Amino acid sequence: MLRYKIIGVAVSSCLLVGMLNAEIVHGQEASGESLFKLQVQSNTAQADEVQMIQIIAGTKGKKYIRSTVDRLNVRTGPDLNSSVIRKIDQTNRYEVLDEQEEWVKIRLPDEGEGWIFKEFTEYENMEEPAKPEAKPAEEKRTDEVWAASLNEPTVVKIIDITNLRSGPDIDNDIIGKAMPGETFPIIETDGEWYMISLPDDSTAYVASWVVETDFLKRNANLNPPKSTNNVESAPILYIYHTHNRESWKNIARNTKGSSVDDPEVNITLVGKRLGQLLQEKDIPALTGEEDIAERLKQQKLSYSKSYSVSRQAVDKAVETYPSLYYFFDIHRDADVPREKTTVTIDGKTYARVLFVIGTAHSGYEENQAFAEELNKLLKKKYPGLSRGVLTKSAHQGDGEYNQSVSPGSLLMEIGGTNNTLQESLHTAEALADVFAEYYNSVK
Repeated sequence: MLRYKIIGVAVSSCLLVGMLNAEIVHGQEASGESLFKLQVQSNTAQADEVQMIQIIAGTKGKKYIRSTVDRLNVRTGPDLNSSVIRKIDQTNRYEVLDEQEEWVKIRLPDEGEGWIFKEFTEYENMEEPAKPEAKPAEEKRTDEVWAASLNEPTVVKIIDITNLRSGPDIDNDIIGKAMPGETFPIIETDGEWYMISLPDDSTAYVASWVVETDFLKRNANLNPPKSTNNVESAPILYIYHTHNRESWKNIARNTKGSSVDDPEVNITLVGKRLGQLLQEKDIPALTGEEDIAERLKQQKLSYSKSYSVSRQAVDKAVETYPSLYYFFDIHRDADVPREKTTVTIDGKTYARVLFVIGTAHSGYEENQAFAEELNKLLKKKYPGLSRGVLTKSAHQGDGEYNQSVSPGSLLMEIGGTNNTLQESLHTAEALADVFAEYYNSVK
């Protein structure tokens, strides 16, 4: 639809003489700005079709937005680290000044400006921005975009009666209790703690490991596209998960007995993240997509046969890609106390890594030497992130862990049941950094 900007009263008449029969309709927009509608009837052979041209005097191109929640933070910038300058509710609408991905800059009543999170808003009385054309599923997100789009949580949801503390530590005073089902906006993250905004505009801290957040919702497209495995050169690293449904207490849907599992939100997301990051560093990595738990079920095998089934997947990968040399079996450790599986480095919380080496095969010393090299680099670049290298014989577990396939085969336990997916993804970033440095030094 054509749109014209009226500069003066005479302009429209000059443009329309002999061509259009125009009727100016006057109205009033809710904010007091004049609305003009120019009804145009074509004199061509298709005169039966009436075209409506809407001209908004002085407001052309403006958009308005309204909060969909009772308390929405307005920040000084388009990120969660920016200061909160005020809160808005659903009562008023605000002029849109700028948009950056998930954030919208609005004009405030006092002529000030601020940024709000777009997910909790809706456009009103004006056209919403055109949505991008849908792409085929496999092209929905490029690797580069996926890597950069992991968003921090903005809201916590209480899942059990939870202490609200005056500071980010269990030694700080308890200033209140939060009830199951309550939600609170996150103001900032302080290590393993979230500072949240309370209804009375005061703040409190809750531990990240006892609450749910909107992290998964905000990263609904977390899985990299299938094209992630279309490496340009022959892959040298295979990432897989023998216990592929291992999850975390704060989000797992299966918590019967000692199980902390989930069919979707599980350790495989960490492996995919690691593989994608390594590819960005020009290291050809392949991530396995085998559902070992489902195979065990279909073949009516016990959990103790997990490594036999995952070995089949490893052997198939080797047959398909003889170039493979490194094999990372990524796990989540058991119900280990959180203080032993968590570390905060430069304000970011990580799930600590334990390297496990099986000694029930003749070449285990080479695997152990490889693990020690990565352990040394981790200690240097991310102090406290590594829990060390643990050897296990056949009397202490599987004993081999598919490591006889190559000297570059390792089992890594990333965090435990008391950690979070977010912390484990942070660890994937560190592992990608460390392995890339190692790989470039030996290739």
